[in-house]
Amino acid sequence: MAFDETYSPVVVDQDSLIALKASAGNISLKATLQPVYLGVGETRSVFRTRGLDFQEVRAYQPGDDIRQIDWRITAKYGKPFTKLYTEEKERPVYIVCDMRSHMKFASQGEFKSVISARMAMFLAVVAEQKKDRVHTLIMLPNMIKTMSLSLSDKGSLALIPDLVAASLPTVVPTDETTLNQALQELEPTLKSGALLFICSDFHDFDENTAFRLGRMGSRRTIALIHIYDRLEKNLPEGVWAMTDGSQTVSVNAYEKSVRETFESSFNKQTDAIQQAVKKYGWGYLPIQTTDDYLSLLSRFSREDAV
Repeated sequence: MAFDETYSPVVVDQDSLIALKASAGNISLKATLQPVYLGVGETRSVFRTRGLDFQEVRAYQPGDDIRQIDWRITAKYGKPFTKLYTEEKERPVYIVCDMRSHMKFASQGEFKSVISARMAMFLAVVAEQKKDRVHTLIMLPNMIKTMSLSLSDKGSLALIPDLVAASLPTVVPTDETTLNQALQELEPTLKSGALLFICSDFHDFDENTAFRLGRMGSRRTIALIHIYDRLEKNLPEGVWAMTDGSQTVSVNAYEKSVRETFESSFNKQTDAIQQAVKKYGWGYLPIQTTDDYLSLLSRFSREDAV
């Protein structure tokens, strides 16, 4: 579920994260042949990605998936041939969890940081159940913390203390960690064939981010989980107090020009993200702070999905 009144919408706690282990269910991160872009109203999975290694081709047999026909070999011999694959035994899964100051906000539902933490934990549990090797990177306001989870010992439970601590209020540094810095640190460790999830609001996504992720996406699968609040998309009329944790300003949203500027900024940023998603073929899942995000993720990731 997205918001449960028994859990805080502002910070995460140990019990709520442990409870996610029971929510994993019949979920797979590597069930189909390619990542699929998820837009509004679409129903195909964003997270079900290539989990197969090519092995050989053989003559087409009734019942074979026509999507697996090798058209080059078919044209050469004048009759259909099917590609055969073997399932990967293990796949590296990397999870980037944005817990910076910009994420500690929501006008309704849960803080973006809470959703990011719970999504990261949920994905780690799913990958762990499938015996995939999990690596995490938590973006904090003043540092980047990485961890490789063991398939034995505590496994995904070892991630809980860091997520709980990262969700607490903190003083915002003058030079806060950037998404590009996190990707720069992650890139040298990213193994070929890896599956990379990034849970963030992507407020500092820019051309360099797109270029770096595009390069990282070579021989790897990338999925962006874009977390946002409705006020970021559409600022209603009123006088609103906004703070960065150290300074507070008032915004007069009764003025139409102010609302239009606010909306334009969000749309420009989102358009840049989605254009990069389509260009490079990444997975993309937009999540609003009021969404039932675990059900949404489960719907687009379960093994029996189309």
